[in-house]
Amino acid sequence: MRLLDNTGDYRADGVTASAVTIGVFDGVHVGHRAIMRECVREARLRGVPSAALTFDRNPRKLICGEEPCVLTERKRKIRIIAEQGLDCLLIVKFDEAFASVEPEDFCSAVLAKDLGAELVCIGENFHFGKGGRGDASMLETLGAELGFDVLVVPLMKVDGEYISSTLIRKRISDGKVSEVVGGLGRPYSLRGKVVEGHKRGKTMGFPTANVRPERAFCIPKDGVYAGKTVLGDRKYPCAINIGSNPTFDDVETAVEVFLIDFGGEIYGESLEVEFHHRLRDEVKFSSSEALAAQMRRDVEEARDLMSASD
Repeated sequence: MRLLDNTGDYRADGVTASAVTIGVFDGVHVGHRAIMRECVREARLRGVPSAALTFDRNPRKLICGEEPCVLTERKRKIRIIAEQGLDCLLIVKFDEAFASVEPEDFCSAVLAKDLGAELVCIGENFHFGKGGRGDASMLETLGAELGFDVLVVPLMKVDGEYISSTLIRKRISDGKVSEVVGGLGRPYSLRGKVVEGHKRGKTMGFPTANVRPERAFCIPKDGVYAGKTVLGDRKYPCAINIGSNPTFDDVETAVEVFLIDFGGEIYGESLEVEFHHRLRDEVKFSSSEALAAQMRRDVEEARDLMSASD
């Protein structure tokens, strides 16, 4: 898959046409992948390359003044998109200049001229151009004028709800991590480096890795979770605590991970932490001994749940 950061470079090496899909694609959830598969299928039928156009940041940061938390890191996003069979991925800079482009100019300059679009595949809730003024209906009208077709792919439902990145973020923030698997097509995970913490877990027999997320990942609701940790090329079942350790009156929220059946030193390592099940709320215990007893139960429950899922 070709990887570009400028639509003007698309026609290099004799490429003159495309079937293209456009979106933020954070999470690259099952709905996103359905649109991409349609784009690839139609591209092959037409004998043209397939392409996805996305952005280096979430447009809402500029448009709304706030940036939603991140569902998927850049490298993983690229890998998942490549797995859909697309020939090219364009990750363009979404700055004030790009945000100010009118829908008509985007269609003529980017889609028709730069990409030579013969087909544009979008979801039915797609909006584009300055202020989000463009929608599927406008795109169809402009496409008829500029010489490209438009395929509108219906939104997907999982468990009776339309799948969206916004819904997935909400479920994560509510701690409903097991409910995002159907929408994402995989467990939710975040990546971070192991940094030095208070080392209390080690004194209680549970040396935890204090994981500092590398980006503004979505953080599940405070509590204890069962999951898996990816370290190098291996996965370990784990128990994960998110919160401020009220037993010790800490203030800062931390992501602490206990890798089950692992005994190595991992300070400075980068870990991917998958969230599979929520075990319980974070609570304040009367003593460190009471907390240690509960941690033993949490670890055994996490071990059993993860063994059952293998």
